[in-house]
Amino acid sequence: MEYMFPSFIQEYIDQLTRKGRKSSTIKRYMYDINDFSYWLHKKRATTKEINWISITREELELFFTELIEKRNYHVRTIRRIHSVLKQLARYQKSLGQSELKPIEEIDPPEMTYSLLQESEWLTLKEKQQLFKTLTSTNGLSDQQIETFPFYRERNTFIIRLFLQYGLTLHEVHHLSMNDIKFERNQIKIQSANLVRMIKLNEEDKQLAYSYFKKIPEPVRPRFYSNDPFIIAFDFKRKTFHWSYDDDQPKRMSMIAIQKMLRMEVKRAQLRKGISAQTLRNTFILSTLLKDIPSDELVQRIGYTTPLSLKRYIDTVKSMKEDQMKLLLANGA
Repeated sequence: MEYMFPSFIQEYIDQLTRKGRKSSTIKRYMYDINDFSYWLHKKRATTKEINWISITREELELFFTELIEKRNYHVRTIRRIHSVLKQLARYQKSLGQSELKPIEEIDPPEMTYSLLQESEWLTLKEKQQLFKTLTSTNGLSDQQIETFPFYRERNTFIIRLFLQYGLTLHEVHHLSMNDIKFERNQIKIQSANLVRMIKLNEEDKQLAYSYFKKIPEPVRPRFYSNDPFIIAFDFKRKTFHWSYDDDQPKRMSMIAIQKMLRMEVKRAQLRKGISAQTLRNTFILSTLLKDIPSDELVQRIGYTTPLSLKRYIDTVKSMKEDQMKLLLANGA
């Protein structure tokens, strides 16, 4: 399958050659740029040339999220790829173009970690406000109120997976019917080379099942299949999407999940910037404050080494007593 790449990419590489850059450097640049280009074409499910001016910040964030969560790239490698794309953006800007302008808004991961800031987790009050809004029609238009009962449980379940079980955006997106064990109150999470079982409490199992049963039978994911569990909703037809190409329900995209979360945060009148990672951070910090052994927590959240928890452990150690009280209580 051939992909059509914008001509400016080759022009940029030619410019680097004229500047006398080493062939190894140019080869690495081409690899990183093509890697992103292939990812973008695959994500948009097209082989046609993409106008890079249409690339969004959300897409760039998803790309870097995949490098971290799915490919497990080293921070140094991710920062290199970020730098390559940023230099390409600067080249475009010098030509009076701005196709990759959103890259300037995405910060590369830090080589050395810093403690989490208060803006990177939710307080008890914020959690209560968010969960209260999820089941209400506050801030919805008349048209949205009409379709809200169909996907209300879906949205609530997604956010609870982030906040109450510490799942990543990528893990939630990839949940399939084979991973859902209603009879055992379990979901199976597969990430990288790890497989772990998450025990759902009875309330959340019932929430997941209620959402599942609200999907009309003709488009409902099939038991013991690879059908996706988190399904996209078709607002025009007022039903859940079916993918005729894949002959299965249409999986809700990571971008759509992000947009849904932003909408629910806005409806709850919470501060901007709350993301799936914010909710996962809240779960990890809350669990540490409950004196759960770090090795047990590592297994729960799918880390491969206790070193991955160091930033969170050091953050908890630095917390003041009032911060702990705001975070520790379980209001969900």
